[in-house]
Parts: sequence; C-alpha cells; structure tokens
Amino acid sequence: MRLSLVVMAYKQEAFIRETVTAALAQDHSDLEVVLSDDCSSDGTFSIMSELAQSYAGPHRIVLNRNPQNLGLIGHVNRLFSFVTSDWLIYNAGDDISEPHRASTIAEAIRRDDPRYVYSNVTDMDAAGVALAKQRTRTRPEALQQKPLPALAKAISHALGASSAWHRDLFARFGPITETTVFEDQVLMFRARLLGRVTYIDERLLQYRRNLGLSFQSKEDRVKKLTQDLAIMRQRRADVQSVCPDRQDILRAIAQKEGRRQREMDAFLAGRETGHLSAEDDE
Repeated sequence: MRLSLVVMAYKQEAFIRETVTAALAQDHSDLEVVLSDDCSSDGTFSIMSELAQSYAGPHRIVLNRNPQNLGLIGHVNRLFSFVTSDWLIYNAGDDISEPHRASTIAEAIRRDDPRYVYSNVTDMDAAGVALAKQRTRTRPEALQQKPLPALAKAISHALGASSAWHRDLFARFGPITETTVFEDQVLMFRARLLGRVTYIDERLLQYRRNLGLSFQSKEDRVKKLTQDLAIMRQRRADVQSVCPDRQDILRAIAQKEGRRQREMDAFLAGRETGHLSAEDDE
C-alpha cells in the first residue's frame, strides 16, 4: 500500500533535521516522503534540501518550497497536489515519527477502511524530553461513536499532529475555505460525514507540547471565539456539500454558532469576562 508522509514546516530550523531524519527512517515498504516548506525565512528549507539530496534509501522523495507563505490552511490545501497516494500522513516540522508509524497506520487502513486515522503520542517539551506525566486520552472512542449532530458542536475532535487523511476529504469537499481554523477541526468531521475514523492507541509520534499555533491561540479570547465561529461556518458548508438533507446536523451547528456569537457580543460589550461555555466542546 502506497502511503505519503508529508513533513510540513515553517521556520523550524531548530527541529527540522531530527524530524526529516525520522521521516526518512520509516520502515514501511511503499512510502513517499514529501518535504514541504512554507517559504521559511530561516534555514529550514536548506536543511530539508541537504537531507533530501544525501538520501540513498528506498523511499521516493519529493521536495517543495512554496514561493510565498500560504499559512497553515493554505499550505494544507496544497498537500495532496504533491503526493501520488490516496493517504497522507501529516508530520509537523517539530514532531518526530516513530520508525513504525507509517506501517502501523497502513495496517489500520487495511483493517478498517477509514477516511481519517490518528494515534496516541508521546508528549515532549521543547527540548525533546519526554514529559514525566503523559496524558491518557479517553475521548477517542466516544468521539467516534457520537451522533453527527453532537459531533458537529464539539470544537476539538482529534490530535491533528498524529493524523493521516484520505484524499476524499479534499476531493469530495474541496479546499478548506475558513483560514483561521486548524485542519483537524475540519477533517475529522468530514471523515465522519463520509464514514469511519480509526484511533490507534499506540504512541506513534513524539509530540512537542506548548509550541505552534494551536497553543498560541488559547490565550486570546476574541481569537478563540472568532475561530469557533469559523469552524461552525466550515462545517455547515461541508454538510451542505455532501448531505444537505441532514437538517438535524445543520440545526445543531446553528445552535452552537448562535451561542458563540452571543458570547462574542457580550465579551466585546464588556458584559462578560468569564471562560467560554464548555457545553458541547468535547
């Protein structure tokens, strides 16, 4: 089974050598490794190029540098144009794939025929040291079994850093149009609209916590509310694209969107300063 592992990077020269080396060391027998840089201004792409040119192993290598910075979603929307397989394993430029990550994902795909796969991870600090306390993820089974109207209102679905995506998530829906969201908030929901999601309870990725865009956005209340509203708009568009008769899902999205808009209006008017409503977020 041909798989594509994509290292997607932006200004990560401190981490990219270790990340790419681990990607090239995958034990899956039919793998292409795509090294894609979003027009970094540091040495990220130079390191990627060096490692690609010196590689003499069995994997097919694709090297890409976007001519201008596209941002997270713009970059994600381009990735399937670089790969030759139907499955794309995502690898951020600061995370490290275990050697058997791709082969384990391939086994899950053969077994379950899903449209989205994600796994457990080893949490690390910025220096790459495993944290003393590792999280135990208890939500995956519940999220995969949730009725679609309830899932539509849940902001966080899966750990995007550990995910693999089927080409149908773009071929059937088109590009992600809301550019302020994170890709996992869109793609797992799309996968459930089409069929099955598979979770692998094995730590297939070494994941640096407290880095990256998702952690930066948590402290900004208006930014978080704006993002939640964008997620609801994207999900509504995705439902209308493939199952417009599912009025139950569309009503649930409208309810969540209305609640978040009222919270935004109250916050901007100075009437409310507390935390976001936790209802339906998980």
